[in-house]
Amino acid sequence: MDINKIKSHWDAFIYNEQETETCDVNFLRSVIGSKPKKILEIACGSGRILAPLANDGHYVTGLDCNEDMLSYIQPKIKFNNADFYKSDAVTDDWGKGYDVVIEAANLMINIISSGDYAEAQRLLIHKAEKALEHNGYLYLDFNLFMHPEHFFDCSNEREIFNGTDDCGVHGRYSIMASRYFPETRIVRSEIRTIITLPDGEQHTINDVTLKHIPTLEQVHSWLDEAGFIIEQEYGDYEKNPISENTCRCIIYARKA
Repeated sequence: MDINKIKSHWDAFIYNEQETETCDVNFLRSVIGSKPKKILEIACGSGRILAPLANDGHYVTGLDCNEDMLSYIQPKIKFNNADFYKSDAVTDDWGKGYDVVIEAANLMINIISSGDYAEAQRLLIHKAEKALEHNGYLYLDFNLFMHPEHFFDCSNEREIFNGTDDCGVHGRYSIMASRYFPETRIVRSEIRTIITLPDGEQHTINDVTLKHIPTLEQVHSWLDEAGFIIEQEYGDYEKNPISENTCRCIIYARKA
């Protein structure tokens, strides 16, 4: 028995079942328009964003490091216009010739990388530039907090997912505690997943994650360095400007 494989299947099943937000998807669709485009989505997961774009008539390629997540995409696709495969977004090549590259669903603060986190964030912007056609667009959408310590400093348990998958495995995924370090802008979180098998056998998996929370100025500098021109920038899905009262960074930037 490989508990990591069991956990991976549970993770993907529960994410696909419970992560059903649509406001970000609908906003993205309104920004990129209805004219068919060749689109690349990084960290496409189970296709929550990819599938609606493909069903709108765009030609979409998705990359993700989790094969269990990818297995949920195909049944959601109506046409033969989507491709998706396992890939490490940081180390692997993305290909070329895209009209739009999407880095959404908080990818910028959920990158999986063993290297320097801020450098990985910067790298994903540069890799987008290389994957795009001239005058192609990068779409960024992630949580941006003016005061990260108010959101991330927490000593109380926060349950993120809780449920039973199609194999009868029950799981509970929680952030046990997190701390923000302002000098490095790193959030250190203690993660716990409790997996209960159908026969009642229980396994507890503890982990620690480190995430870099960029400033808006950093993101602007990375985009400028990569040769992007910001054409649209918002702090929420109502198109309010980024401010103390918003908690997102949504950017549509053109490759010059």
